[in-house]
Amino acid sequence: MATLYRDYRPQNFQEILGQNHIKITLQNEISADKIAQAFLFCGPRAVGKTTLARVLAKAVNCQNRREGEYEPCNKCNSCLSIKAGKNLDVVEIDAASNTGVDNVRENIISFSRLAPASSKFKVFIIDEVHMLSLSAFNALLKIIEEPPKHIIFILCTTEVHKVPLTIISRCERFDFKRISVADIVKKLTAIASAEKISIDKQVLEAVARKSGGHLRDAESLLGQIFSLGDKKITLEQAELVIPHYNSNEAVDLLDYISRKDAAKAITLVNNLIDSGVNIKNFNGEIVALLRQIMLNKLNPGLANNLGLNLGETLEMKLNQVAENFNWEDLFNATRRLLAAYHDNKNVLIPQLPLELAIGEICLSVQKMYTNLGASSNPNLPQNVAAKKVPVSPKINLDNSTTVVKKAIINLSQEGIKEKWPEFLVKIKKYNHSLSFVLQNCEPQEIKEGKLCLVFKYKFHQDRLNDSTIKGIVEKTLTEVFGSGLVLNSAVDENLEIRKLDIVEDTSSSSPSAGSAETEKKSSGLINDLLKNFGGEIIN
Repeated sequence: MATLYRDYRPQNFQEILGQNHIKITLQNEISADKIAQAFLFCGPRAVGKTTLARVLAKAVNCQNRREGEYEPCNKCNSCLSIKAGKNLDVVEIDAASNTGVDNVRENIISFSRLAPASSKFKVFIIDEVHMLSLSAFNALLKIIEEPPKHIIFILCTTEVHKVPLTIISRCERFDFKRISVADIVKKLTAIASAEKISIDKQVLEAVARKSGGHLRDAESLLGQIFSLGDKKITLEQAELVIPHYNSNEAVDLLDYISRKDAAKAITLVNNLIDSGVNIKNFNGEIVALLRQIMLNKLNPGLANNLGLNLGETLEMKLNQVAENFNWEDLFNATRRLLAAYHDNKNVLIPQLPLELAIGEICLSVQKMYTNLGASSNPNLPQNVAAKKVPVSPKINLDNSTTVVKKAIINLSQEGIKEKWPEFLVKIKKYNHSLSFVLQNCEPQEIKEGKLCLVFKYKFHQDRLNDSTIKGIVEKTLTEVFGSGLVLNSAVDENLEIRKLDIVEDTSSSSPSAGSAETEKKSSGLINDLLKNFGGEIIN
């Protein structure tokens, strides 16, 4: 049982899991009888590099393989001797144990001068080739550059960056990938069937996820589970060997968060703590699942290539939960839980950072929808709040508002523009660059204590919505216009920005002695701003 990975090693291309991008190329080369003389197999450990090298060696030397075929027969003397490791023409070298130049000269260079004893090709499989010394690589370079026609080199490595470029450039390079959970489960199912052992699919998926895409690790772990001795193995029995996987509980927690049920979510966390679960690792699982949801929403192909391999059962459950997340909830939850993961250091109560995150996520979302008057419909679009702000239909208002229960004020747009230069100068005391950002917006009228700033660019709006920046702006607005303002922001891509022209328009609208003095002060403010920001007025 302990050697399942050797007993069930693939013996032809069809049995090799995954790596289809590599198998197709090699199969076509063998079928067309156009075999390269040097291959470089690189990638993570335990994904089939050495196994594929042996299958390739069998295929090129198979005595029964017909023209146009690529699979070895596994019945002829050549195939059987290679399978048994007794073929003199297939030489496997462990570079980790033979790192010196003398070993390369004796085991490769001198031996390659001899014709094959009984096969068509003499095949050198050099495992962990990156372990060779520089002098050994230099000795190997010449023979790889101009090898005899009967020689094939297959170099295998897990650290291709340590292989000299001169070697890489003379090989056909193939990058192996980790094997998917589905493929590993398929192989483990076949092994269990061959061993006549009944085992729950959830156990196989847990083993596959635990292996991290490395088939040999999965087969070794399965061998440990088989050692329990029963002909039928359940998930409870398997947990005696493999640590309990908390992915199901993590999906349950996300389900509670998506339904804004903070009480059940916090209860689940504390139950896990009582069971001895490492809460920081559990928090990491939650963040990984949120990333999986994000990738899947962006493009299902991204989730397949970059996301987790969760297995069929867990994948279906997560997809159901994902339907309850809109984009804003998803980003908010991911950021907050990621921060909780990093906050979990030397805390008095280990689960407290996660509990705080859960509470903030659930309650902040509820508060937001309450402010919008849409608590009954959590999927309401963001531009609902735009109905309360007198701007063009193309403007998408930001949902976040600051509620201040003070005296409500009203002020026309002309009145705001008259004091806007004063506001820009005052805010410069707190943040120089923020003054420039606010020059590129269009303030609307203050109606019932609400002021909307319209920006042409989304990144300017995002800058304003930062909690620290927004606090500075609100404080300065209070100094200039008085208290009781609710600050909103919007984006209008068609906005025509006229820097500082608002001062001239305001002054010209009131041709009186008082307005002349105001125009003089405004001109001075313009000169100060131009001096500070190095700009110029364009007519």
